[in-house]
Amino acid sequence: MAVLQNWKEICAEKRAIRDTSIPKAWRIPSTTKSNTGNLLSLPTSYGILTEQEVRITSGYDAVGIVAAIRDSVFTAEEVTTAFCKRAAIAQQLTNCLTEIFFGEAIETARALDEDRRANPTKPLRPLHGLPISLKDSFKLQGKDATIGLVCFVNDPAENDSALVTMLKSLGAILYCKTNVPQTMMTADSENNIFGRTLNPNNTSLTAGGSTGGEGALIALRGSILGVGTDIAGSIRIPSLSNGIYGFKPTPDIVPFGGQQNDVPNGIVGISPSAGPMATSMRSCKFFMEIIMRSNPSFFDCSVTKIPWLGLDTPSAAKPLRIGVISDDTLYTPTPPVRRALRESSQKLVSAGHQVVPIQLLDVLNNMHLIWDMFSVDGSARLNSLLESTNEPLVESVARTGLTTTPGKTLVEYFSLNHARSLAWEKFANIWKLHNLDVMLSLPAPHTATPFDEWTVITYTSLFNLFDCPVAIIPVGKVEEIDVRDNAAQYGEKDQKVYDLYTGPEFYKDAPTAVQLIGQRQEDERLVSIAVVVDQVLNGNH
Repeated sequence: MAVLQNWKEICAEKRAIRDTSIPKAWRIPSTTKSNTGNLLSLPTSYGILTEQEVRITSGYDAVGIVAAIRDSVFTAEEVTTAFCKRAAIAQQLTNCLTEIFFGEAIETARALDEDRRANPTKPLRPLHGLPISLKDSFKLQGKDATIGLVCFVNDPAENDSALVTMLKSLGAILYCKTNVPQTMMTADSENNIFGRTLNPNNTSLTAGGSTGGEGALIALRGSILGVGTDIAGSIRIPSLSNGIYGFKPTPDIVPFGGQQNDVPNGIVGISPSAGPMATSMRSCKFFMEIIMRSNPSFFDCSVTKIPWLGLDTPSAAKPLRIGVISDDTLYTPTPPVRRALRESSQKLVSAGHQVVPIQLLDVLNNMHLIWDMFSVDGSARLNSLLESTNEPLVESVARTGLTTTPGKTLVEYFSLNHARSLAWEKFANIWKLHNLDVMLSLPAPHTATPFDEWTVITYTSLFNLFDCPVAIIPVGKVEEIDVRDNAAQYGEKDQKVYDLYTGPEFYKDAPTAVQLIGQRQEDERLVSIAVVVDQVLNGNH
């Protein structure tokens, strides 16, 4: 762990190391730099990217880039250099990166190209030359994985995380890691080490968390495929906030082992999962297929051995039966997201699919259950890590109350697990009762919120409780027609959250999205359905 010194000094030194990792030629002139409003058009405006680099980073998704490298349209080095440069720009605009290793990535890409030239008939690996960004929690040998905690600064990893090893073996190029909240348990990616990541759609709003750095980086196309983790919404909340695609797999489908964490080793409860965040849903499917076809249990023995089956893609000949959850029975959706769900449902009906209204059961009790399961140890390990450097809590963490929630006795722990089993059974009965292929809901009752105001995780965390795979599909942005109203219907807490939405002026360009929920361990089926639904909602192929 970090040498005991003033936590502010540790943070300042760490930021300086990161900032000087950006080559001078890739730095934005201070006279032209802007960090307010909508930043999405700025990366190509500084003259840092060549025309070819703009084409590489703007014109392809992950599937397209892999094909372009395979077909020798671009070399791996050209692609990697382009994304390193654009990631550097994204960092300067939004503060989205933690660890930067562009030079190593470009050298790795160059070695791939040289090997290909020397062995032209050698088959290419599935991810040959594809740059992939990673959430900060993933360990890379010799690099920090601070997860927003000062005590982990200057504590480089001795080994790679399991998924890191796997991605390297598949030919991927790893080039940067991205920012997270202190504790990785809030929807604001801010910590004392690196500060706050900004939302490039509207810098007055949160970039989400805990994988918020990935969200901002991908929105600015400094990456077209990254990997996040999710235990309560940490892939889905940033995907919504930044207007990108995300896929939260069932736990233990994608290798998760060997990551940095702030909970006791061996703790059992709601399990996190690792999954893709990308510029297209077909890229999420591509990632899941490659991982599931490539013997992931070889890299992480805890992975469930569920192979990719090559299921038939859902077609118009067999309409989907979709259960639509209009709200969580606790928090009323605000005008822009309410419209997003209504319009999405209408498009699906127009495309011939069946839409069935459904309602979740026992939501309040299940949310109490979730919070109890998140604090089984009373946050003892987390508090000890914080106390080791005397770093203070950032505002979003302080507001959760997570660090002061009492721990549970063994008997209470048994009771929680039993309650979860009963909740699972009721949830499973909804699928059976309505004979559903998939559920459709919102990922939150609102868009991205102002800083430190995101408190509702019901819409995401319930599906962690049930171990469901879930996909996020962006469907639009806040528009002028999304005027403020007084439709909150569930009491004082609901009204407070609903009142965060003040109208389309402050929330200009905030993305909207929908959430598709599948049944546990039916990841291949869900991600295939998500591609079909995305085609209906956005016209993507």
